Amino acid sequence: MEGQNPFADLKGHWSESAVSQLVGQGFINAGDYAKGFNPNAELTRYEMMKWIANGLIKSGSSFQDAFNDTKNTLLPTPEVNRGTIRAEQIPYLALVRGTGIVGGFQDGTLKPADSTTRAEVSAILLRYMDVEGTDAGKYSDLNEMREVGTTGTNLTTISNYFYTKNSVKVSDISKEEINLSNKSGVVTLHRYIVVDVTEGKAKGIYAPLFIGSETHLFKGNYMAFADISFTSKIEKSNLITFNGGLYNGFLQFNRLDLKQASKNGLVTIPESSRDLIKKDVKKRFWITSVLDGENGAYSFNQKSENILKIQNM
Repeated sequence: MEGQNPFADLKGHWSESAVSQLVGQGFINAGDYAKGFNPNAELTRYEMMKWIANGLIKSGSSFQDAFNDTKNTLLPTPEVNRGTIRAEQIPYLALVRGTGIVGGFQDGTLKPADSTTRAEVSAILLRYMDVEGTDAGKYSDLNEMREVGTTGTNLTTISNYFYTKNSVKVSDISKEEINLSNKSGVVTLHRYIVVDVTEGKAKGIYAPLFIGSETHLFKGNYMAFADISFTSKIEKSNLITFNGGLYNGFLQFNRLDLKQASKNGLVTIPESSRDLIKKDVKKRFWITSVLDGENGAYSFNQKSENILKIQNM
C-alpha cells in the first residue's frame, strides 16, 4: 500500500515518508533491500538508474515492452565486454541509456558501481520528467537495442535494409554451427551490429563502441560488426581462405580497428591471425564487413532451411 514503510531501519528517519512513497509508486523495489534500506548509505549510479527505469515502466506499458525486449540486448558500453555489468542489470540500463536520460561518460562507460552526486541526480530527474509517460517507440537509440535484444541485430532500425520473404533473423540461427563452403572452418553468428556511415559520419548508438577517431569509414555504405564463434579446420590460419568459404560479403574475416577494440574490450583478429585462430580450437571474437548503401542483397546460411536474406534494392 502506498505510503507504508517496508523497512525497519527507516522508522523515524527524516526520509521515511518520501522513501515509502517511492516504494508505493514502484520506483524502489523493497525486495532489493532485504537487509534494510540503510538510508544514510551513498547511492550508486545503478541504484539511481534502476529507480528511474522502474518509474518509466510504471509510466506506460510501452516501457515495460521495451524492458522485456532489451533483456538480451548488447549495451553500447565497454563494461559489458569486461564483465562488470551483470545480465540482470542490462534492461534497466538499456531503458535509461536508450531514452537519453543517462548518456554515459565520454569514454562510453556507464559506471553503475560508482556513487552519484546531487548534481547528477538533479539533471537526471529533469530528463526523466521529459521522458515519463511518452512512448518508448519514439527513441531511436532504444529501438536499436530492442531490435538487438529480440533478433540479434539492429539492421532494420539503423539501415534501409529489410528482410526478404521467408528470411530468418540472426537470433534464429545464433546456435547453429555453419560450415564454410570450402570446409576451412565452422562459424556461429551470435550478433550482427550495424553502424550507418552512409554520409561519412558514424551514426547510431553502437557507433562509439566500434568506431574510433582513426577508424576508416566506408562512406556511402554501412559498416557491420559480427560477434562470432569460429573453429578453424585447416592447419594454418589464413583469412583469405576463410573469406573464400563465405558466400558473399555479409560476413568477412576482417579485423576491427585494433586501437578501438582494445579500448573497448572487444576481442578481434590480431595482426597475426594465427595468434587467435588455431585448428580445432573454438574462439569467440568480432569481425567486420561492409554492406552496400543501396542496391545490396545478401544471404547467409544457404545450405540450411534457416536462411537469412536481406536487401535494400
